[in-house]
Amino acid sequence: MKMTKLASFILLLIVGMFLANGFAGDLPVGAIARIDVGEGPVNAIAYSRSTNRIAVAAANSIHIYDASTHEKQMVFTEHTDSVLAVAFSPNGKRLVSGGSDKTVRLWHADTGKLRNTREEHTAPVNTVAFSVDGKRFWSASSENNTIRSWYARDGGRWSSQISPDTNVAFIAIACSYKGAPVARARALDSMSDCLIEFRGGNHWRFVSGHTSPVSVLTLYADGKTVATGSADKTIELWNKADTDKPLYTLTGHTGGITAIDFSVDAKLLASGSSDKTVRLWDLTT
Repeated sequence: MKMTKLASFILLLIVGMFLANGFAGDLPVGAIARIDVGEGPVNAIAYSRSTNRIAVAAANSIHIYDASTHEKQMVFTEHTDSVLAVAFSPNGKRLVSGGSDKTVRLWHADTGKLRNTREEHTAPVNTVAFSVDGKRFWSASSENNTIRSWYARDGGRWSSQISPDTNVAFIAIACSYKGAPVARARALDSMSDCLIEFRGGNHWRFVSGHTSPVSVLTLYADGKTVATGSADKTIELWNKADTDKPLYTLTGHTGGITAIDFSVDAKLLASGSSDKTVRLWDLTT
């Protein structure tokens, strides 16, 4: 298992077609838990530090786990097609999801009750993000380059924004601590070209080293750090200060990367893959 610049790897969860018996002796080296989702590849993951929960999107469902005991608490099943994106509100009380059914759904995270369903998107929704103050959330469809914003209290519509570009493969959104979008990251159809745009018109661009198209990317809240994942099974981390080469290249997944997310302090990175695993990477060493 390789990675550059000594970024250490910790396997936190293996989500796949295994017997969830919980015996450490049956686990691979470095694993502390094994959970059977049983519904195919992991499409998206989200972690709530406030409530110590993990949301895992697989097939048409969202599975909620206790991050300490790894016990499944709830399953949300209202989506009619694959769930592609999930995000917790900062206080962990709400969960927003987007999917191939072109809907955005707002959930009560404690009870699993569906609070609202929005059907304004005309293409699959593959990105959702809450503002840091928890008052708004955003949803994006890269297929038609649409970003929409909503009130988190009830899922009411706030505004929409259409990107002028037509060659976007994936969109990610980062929000400032004042709650407004500070940057938008886009993976372009040219396989490895990524563009980070800031409010006010500033931007930075880099060309990744992936050998397959960028399938997913995530942008940290400061707008300066980006993680990209690809069908080539690798993850790259980039910083605005150096766009010539990635800070880290993380390898170990045996399938294409389908989901990545930073911890609140950016010390950890979680990744999901078509190999049916969720892995947690330590970025501090």
